[in-house]
Amino acid sequence: MLNLKKLSVTGAAIGMLGSLLAGCGDNNAANGVSADKKVELTFWDAAWNEAITPGVIKEFESKNPNIKINAQYNPDNGMSDKYLIALKQKNGPDIININLDWVTPFATIGGLQALDSYIQTDKVDLTDFFDGSIQSAKVKDKIYTLPYRAETHGLLYNKKLFADAGIDAAKAPENWKQVLEDAQKITKGDVFGIGLVGTNFGNLTTQLFNMIQSNGGSILNADNTKSMLNEPAAVEMAKLYVELSTKHKVTPNSILQNDNIANRNLFSSGKIGMYMSGAYDVAPIKQANANIDLGIGMVPANQTRKTILSGWGTSITNSSKNPEAAWKFINFLSTPEISTKYSITFSARKSAAKDPKYQDPQTKAFVDALAFAQPLPQIPELTQIKQSVFNQIQSSLSGKITPEEAMKNASKEIDDLLAKK
Repeated sequence: MLNLKKLSVTGAAIGMLGSLLAGCGDNNAANGVSADKKVELTFWDAAWNEAITPGVIKEFESKNPNIKINAQYNPDNGMSDKYLIALKQKNGPDIININLDWVTPFATIGGLQALDSYIQTDKVDLTDFFDGSIQSAKVKDKIYTLPYRAETHGLLYNKKLFADAGIDAAKAPENWKQVLEDAQKITKGDVFGIGLVGTNFGNLTTQLFNMIQSNGGSILNADNTKSMLNEPAAVEMAKLYVELSTKHKVTPNSILQNDNIANRNLFSSGKIGMYMSGAYDVAPIKQANANIDLGIGMVPANQTRKTILSGWGTSITNSSKNPEAAWKFINFLSTPEISTKYSITFSARKSAAKDPKYQDPQTKAFVDALAFAQPLPQIPELTQIKQSVFNQIQSSLSGKITPEEAMKNASKEIDDLLAKK
């Protein structure tokens, strides 16, 4: 388990600094940034934002001419590892764009600066953020990131392939029995009913965990001390996940090499009838195939509808020598107006839901699903838990062990991990 380290700036010191600065008249000075002092900040962003971020930075710099933002873009593959190493060594950037799942492990090693005093000084309305987003941003009741993006999964399906198979294309499958039946009808030749992932532990576990939760199961017990993955509701979905490939043969033969991008490409080219993903895939699909008849529904549910709330936020690292200036930027990114521009899915602000960008009927299922979405357990061991499940399911997809054995093995590893806390 990672050791908890003290942050370089204590809560008391930040609070004192906020009180002192609040008395200054200049807006920049009120946030610890002198109007005549030029500050340069390094911002590690995600590669998929490279077309969006420059415009957002330009807008920020026009309002804050004494602050310059130098953005560097990182691909998804290896991003969390790069961040973690930099934070441990205290040689990272001033600001990082992070998945909400990473907040707890990054804050636990002392890699992020708490934001509570800034939030209080600038009177940021936390009630306007989705509850799950703020819950994910907290560690021991302190907030370490300001969310700007919220999302959950839905089921994307090809209406033409459904209609050609004699399936009502007006609505998506409502439960997992129907998913299997529809996938079997669609599968023919080199066209398969559904795309699932067999590589990329984040992609695989997100999809499997969505299935488990939609079947009334859960990942851990209520106090996050024991695995629930060996319970019937979880095992049933693990078995379906694996057997859609190994028994029913309704997934592409390349499942072990396919991540979410591979499935999106297969879907765009009409080679799979449906797959789970987020709103971020809609634009690339339409760019790849403008004529595709795209349908979108919520993730199918056998029991109470409950999907995973994911999202992203921006944080000030332990390396920043100009945290007040960094705060101004991350606060700017989280505002309803800017977060709507910056997020490739949905803003983490409730008040942004009325924006015309989110009124497209095709994305309505994703917006509606946010009401049923909840974050995964916010514990430092979450990445290790995902890796364990991924390893076991991969072995099952390869035919080395049964799905039941996979869940039993993963649960044992998870219980052993949690017992060390």
